[in-house]
Amino acid sequence: MEKIHPKLLFVNNYILAQLVTLERMREYNDLKERESTLQSLTIELTNIFNLLKQRTIDKDILKVNKERGQGDGRVEKKVTLFDHISDEAIIELQRQADDEIGEMEMINNVLENQSRNIALAVSELASMREATLITPLEEPLSFAHEKLRIQGRETEKMAEILTDFTKHYDQIVEATKIYQSSPEACDDLDITILEEDNEHIPDILVQQEQMKVLDELEYFGTSGQADVICEKIMDAEVAMKNKECSLDDFFQQLSSLAERYRFYASSYSYLLLEIERRKKAQIKLMNLRKEMIKVFEEAYDDELQERKSWSAQHGEYLPEVLCPFINDLPTKLTVTVESESGRLPNLSPESIEKALNEIHNAS
Repeated sequence: MEKIHPKLLFVNNYILAQLVTLERMREYNDLKERESTLQSLTIELTNIFNLLKQRTIDKDILKVNKERGQGDGRVEKKVTLFDHISDEAIIELQRQADDEIGEMEMINNVLENQSRNIALAVSELASMREATLITPLEEPLSFAHEKLRIQGRETEKMAEILTDFTKHYDQIVEATKIYQSSPEACDDLDITILEEDNEHIPDILVQQEQMKVLDELEYFGTSGQADVICEKIMDAEVAMKNKECSLDDFFQQLSSLAERYRFYASSYSYLLLEIERRKKAQIKLMNLRKEMIKVFEEAYDDELQERKSWSAQHGEYLPEVLCPFINDLPTKLTVTVESESGRLPNLSPESIEKALNEIHNAS
């Protein structure tokens, strides 16, 4: 198996690591999914708001609130459930979430640019490697040692070739003279050695191209180009994670508000039923109070008549000083209301029926 040049191995590993990082970021950088989540939450909140706008508050509830002087003086203008909430906070959350998605799109563009840069680097380095056919190494030498080895090998070969050129300089001069004096005699010249010298020229060129590749690899690793790409990807990864956390927090808040307002609409129906229940309980207490007062009064009257009858039969014969207490009135019981709740709204039958239907449909 061919062993890859150490510098090429470093670049390949570096590129592979960055591609793995990009792939990992794609796992949580699904912008379409997040845009879909925000759109779904927005639609859900819009539907809830429309529901709250359609839920008209019972008129007598508004009247009782006004009688009690509650509210900010604009109670009569707040006639729906929607009028009693503030949607500014939700709009702000939606705006912030949309901004986060926009910034994530910008970061994603940076990542795509770096991905293209990496792909371009891979293509260029692969082309250069194939074009120069860098000799595989038998042992894993360092890039600096390998570069020195190639430079030394190139210098030795060039020295040998230059030595051959010097040794055969006389032949070159002689051949030149013969060619100039008698071109037709050129076919008889023995230029085998010169041809061999000429064959070394491509070797020199190949060695030069190999040095260019190694220089390009060295420049890629030491000039900061690789570090810049790596730093941008790492910064983008950190920024993307931060944006993801912020966006998830906004989604959670929006989801919590949507749930809260759903309960708000449902709780209003239960509020109407609770008002009706309390009205019945209040009537029951008042009826019980009346019954008890009637019992106490009847008991008092019965006792008073008994005492009057006794006095008529026996009291006139007894000295008053003997038992003055005998003329005391009987104990009179009363029912005292320690605290009395204010007037409860007189709900319309339509409101009660609608509340019952809402609760039934929700369940």
